[in-house]
Parts: sequence; C-alpha cells; structure tokens
Amino acid sequence: MNLLLISIHIEDSARAVPLGPAMLASSLKQTLPSKLNTSILNLYANQSPSECVDAILKHSPDCIGFSIYVWNRTLTLELATILKQTHPEITLFAGGPEVTTNLDSSIDFILPGESEETIITAMNHLLEGGSPNDISKLITPAPIENISLLPSPFLDQTLNPADYSGMLWELSRGCPFKCDFCFEARGTEGIRRFPLDRIRAELQLFAKSNVEQVFVLDPTFNYNQDSAKEILQLIIDEAPDICFFFEIRSEFVDAEMAKLFALINCSLQIGIQSASDEVLKNINRSIDLDDFENKLHPLHEAGVAYGFDLIYGLPGDTLAGFCDSLDFALCLIPNHVDIFPLTVLPGTRLHETAPSLKLEHQPHNPYLVTSSPTFNENDMALAADLANAFDIFYNKGKAVPWFSIISAVLDMTPSAFFMEFAERLKTRKTDDIISLQNDFIKELFDKHGRTSLTLLATDIITCFGYLESTEENSITLSFNHNPEDLLHHMEHGVADLEELSILLPEQPCEATVNPTDNSISVDDKTPSAHI
Repeated sequence: MNLLLISIHIEDSARAVPLGPAMLASSLKQTLPSKLNTSILNLYANQSPSECVDAILKHSPDCIGFSIYVWNRTLTLELATILKQTHPEITLFAGGPEVTTNLDSSIDFILPGESEETIITAMNHLLEGGSPNDISKLITPAPIENISLLPSPFLDQTLNPADYSGMLWELSRGCPFKCDFCFEARGTEGIRRFPLDRIRAELQLFAKSNVEQVFVLDPTFNYNQDSAKEILQLIIDEAPDICFFFEIRSEFVDAEMAKLFALINCSLQIGIQSASDEVLKNINRSIDLDDFENKLHPLHEAGVAYGFDLIYGLPGDTLAGFCDSLDFALCLIPNHVDIFPLTVLPGTRLHETAPSLKLEHQPHNPYLVTSSPTFNENDMALAADLANAFDIFYNKGKAVPWFSIISAVLDMTPSAFFMEFAERLKTRKTDDIISLQNDFIKELFDKHGRTSLTLLATDIITCFGYLESTEENSITLSFNHNPEDLLHHMEHGVADLEELSILLPEQPCEATVNPTDNSISVDDKTPSAHI
C-alpha cells in the first residue's frame, strides 16, 4: 500500500521541515517495514489547490494523511474534497492540532493527539482489509508514555538534514504550565524528554550535514536547568557553528546558563504576553516584573540575543494596558518583539471559557479575537496597526542598537512613538525602511524642537541600517558626521545623542559600508575627526 503523508507549510522557509509526518513515517518503518511504501510530500499554503492535487497524485497514493494546523486547515479541507470527488478510492485521514471529530465528510478518519502509536493500529487495520470507519473504535488517543522508544527520523534517514535550509529539533513533549490559550499541556502531566544519547547523535548528524539553523521544539527548554545546561554544553562541543533558536522561561535563567548561551550562536524567545499580572491571571499565567527584569540581567550582561512575545486582546486587558506592556518590554532592550492578536484555539481551556469572558472571536481559523468587554473592535484594529508599525520600524528596521538613544530625546513613550508611526504608514508606502525611518525621525525631531540633532540621528539610522542589511555588496553613502568616529564613540559606551553631538562635529563625508563583514570606511579624501 502506498501511504503519502503531507505537510502543508506556511511558506518555503528554514522552518518548513515535515518533522511530524517524518515521526509517523519512522514509526511505520520500524513496525511495518515490508507492508507499506511510505513517502512524505511538502506543500505550501500559497500553492493553488490544483497544483497541490497534481503533486499529490504523482505519488499514486492509496492512503493520504494530512497534518492540519491553523494556517493550512482551509487548504487541507479543500484538497480533501477534491480528492474524494475525483479519486474516491483513496483513503484520507488527518492528524495535528487542528483535528476535530466534525472535521469534514471527505476525511475518512482522524488520529487526534500524538499518533506514532495509533497510526500503526490504523494502518494494520487497513492492510487487513478493514474499513476506515471502524478505526475510531480501535484507537484511544493518549500521550505516549515513553517517547524514548520512538525512532528518530534523522537517525533512520527518513529525513536527511542536508536537504533543508533549517531544521526542527524536538527535545521534549508536554509542558508543566497550564496557559489557557495553549494546548501544549492539555491531557499531559509534566515533561517527557528524549534521551541524551539520541540528542547527541542527532546533533552530530546536524553538524555533519552542515545544517545552518536549528529551531528547538521545546516550549520551556530551560525548565529543567540541569538538562538545559547539559544540552547547551553538547551544542558547544558538537555543533558550535549552528545557529539555534530556543523558547525559554525567564524564571529559570541563572548566570551559569547565561554564560553557556553566550558561548553558542543562538537567539532566545521569551513569552511575556502582558506586563500586567492581573491580566495574566485571566489566562492562568503570572508575572513579577522585578523578578523578570532581574532574571534577564545575566543574559544582557553576557550579550545573548533575546526577544519577547506579546499578545493583544487578552481578557481583561485594554489598549492602554497593551501599550504599557510594550513600553515595559522595550525598556529591557530586546533584540526583537513578536506581537500577536489573541487566538481562541479549539482544544484549549480559553475556548471553553471564552463565552464567560465575553470574548468575541472568529468561529473558524485563524480564530482571532475581535473584541472583548475591555478591548473593543476599534481598539483591536489600533493595536494591529501598532503591531505592524513596530514590526516594520523596530524588528525589520534593525533598530535595536539605536532606538533608545534616539527616542530618549523625545518626550514620548515607545508605544506613543509607534502609534504615531502607524499613522505615518497610512500615507507613506515604501519598501525602503531606512528612508522611512529617517523621514519619520526628521518629522518627529522638528515637531519636538530637536531639529539640531536631526542630522546626527539620521546618520545613526543610515549607518546601522546598512551595516545590518542582508545585501552582499558594499555601498557608498553620504554622511553628515564621520561614521567611523560615530561607531567608535557608541562602542565605547556613549549612549546619549546630545553628548554624541558634542563629540562629533558636523563633517560631511562619503563612506563605504560593507554589510558582509560589518565594516565601514570613510573616503580617504575626508579628514578624520577621530577622538
């Protein structure tokens, strides 16, 4: 029997790795090696249904399994409808977070929850001539107690890391926390971890395969501090050239862990969600702002890149409260902040409590909250505009090294700054973010009576903007101040725009910026004012 397992990704990116289907394929390879011909197909959400169907049918499948997520549910069901109408002899089934019992009549059966064991039962039943309609009676969805017995899709060559630009790496399952908006911990108690020997072997394979990026699938990587430190040391020893992305909890960071993070190429993501403990209590979370800030000090001191998650539309929150959360996040100088609207996902506790909380939300994916008693529809739209403006100016605009320096001379909170930038975006459309930043700063400095500092501010934005760009070619630019001297002072701790203006006399010049080696050199004809 030809079994085709399909993964429909958001886009073709470093994260587009079919790890879920590969885990199922590995289990089947271990248990039913001679009875099934299992293959994996990568599709993308921006592909047309006809294009997807053509790719599917090239595999001549007898049975097709879909992994359903929020981003691909609609396309998946459309494909299932087409396939059932045109090829009714093909058995269709689905698994993944978006699987529900009333999924769609085109789907013959579902495998909810962790499916490495239940898929073996289902395939055995079909191989013996059983009806797909009976499979629901044969399986009991439950977390796999001993995940150490599951085969590795990397080590058994189901997935070849060398075939992908990035890699997903599952270290554990489960979560000790019970956040209402997440289904990570529902139906499970505690954390189940893969054995260290397997982790070491996979890590060695990643390094051997020249993998460049690894996205660690562990929502609380550092919850067990000893285990986290052991894995970090493994990375230092076995894969020092790979860039890793971790999700961590601030509560469990200490100085030793921060030093280990600093010894590898990595970025950390930390979920704040809100800076209001009262708001977080409504979703079964909490925060101690002083403790949160203190726990980040070792990371900041060690020079580790970290970013935050924020959510707007949380029950009990307001637009003003969300702005306060953003202001708090930015005072900690994060490398980036990802801002999301609240979603009410089926299967989460929030989905059950949404009516009592009077959360209005979309009934279908992506299940976005549209309003609440304290966060009306207009405020949700304003928060969305603010989130977009922030992403453009701060995240995509690489503003981390200089935002606090430039914004400090303005009598504005960061959220007010980005709210005004959001208004500016309504009348200014351009893909040139550096130009957009410079024009906006000129307007703000004029408005706030800081015109004398405008040229220096725009030099800083231009200098860092091009140094941090992804361009491979060098570029010659005009500056109002010597950029070599500017960088020299900033690298030596001068973080006040007015002090910089005293140290740096106006000196029009041209300089070549090379983003590939992060260097800048002033034209030889320009006299140096280096101090």
